[in-house]
Amino acid sequence: MKTNHISIIALFLCLLISCKETKQKPNSKILDSSVTSSITKGTSLLDKCINAHGGIQKWRSFTGISYNLEEDGETVYQLTNIKDRRAYLKSNDYEVGFDGKVAWAKPDASKIPGKSAAFYYNLDFYFLGVPFLLKDAGVVATDEGTSVINGKNYETLKITFGSEIGLSPEDVYYLYLNPETFRLEILTYSVSYFKKENAQINSAKTYSEYKEVQGIMMPTKLENFEWKDGKLGKSTKHIRLFSDIQFLNKIPDQSIFKAPEGSVTESIN
Repeated sequence: MKTNHISIIALFLCLLISCKETKQKPNSKILDSSVTSSITKGTSLLDKCINAHGGIQKWRSFTGISYNLEEDGETVYQLTNIKDRRAYLKSNDYEVGFDGKVAWAKPDASKIPGKSAAFYYNLDFYFLGVPFLLKDAGVVATDEGTSVINGKNYETLKITFGSEIGLSPEDVYYLYLNPETFRLEILTYSVSYFKKENAQINSAKTYSEYKEVQGIMMPTKLENFEWKDGKLGKSTKHIRLFSDIQFLNKIPDQSIFKAPEGSVTESIN
């Protein structure tokens, strides 16, 4: 995943892309999100998607976000500073965080996904923060036109990253938006963090059970599905449920992000 962009991730991911499901328009526009602010609001597909979820100004008006994540019967509390991406996560078995320079885990990373604090600390935040985090510098959004998935039409966004962005800039995401509401419904992706040479898009997440939280539309259920030849396959039974989502104007205890004594740290380059 990535520091300072979804690295969703994230889930919240050297791709060999051959997306048969996508029909690219000859004149599709490539928009670097760092310059989209100079474009009339709502003209790009990414802007339409972000506006459908509450708007980038609303998202950026908050300092932090907290929520409880439930997966396989385990609950993890997660807190992220939206401004600088420092993070703190806590379950019954571990604590994980990012202090702005190093990721850390206590007592260690053996029980967390990927067994890496650097991989995990912003994984769920990144996936939950899409599409807003796609406005990070270095993110490139391409309007890929209309795709048909399992008989339903979607507006399609391809997301790539600058070579110096994050820990796995090879990642490529595809966002499939409801053509009427422009709300995100399906996200396909790869995980190139561990094995870049083998990375390919073979997984998909569905976004559902949206709830308005302080003016922002947030999905409360993310479910993983098999993905092959442009089709959504069977559920992998990997379901993440989000509750008690809160946007924060202030994070009172900034020390919570610091690596505690006895934790194992990983540098973020």
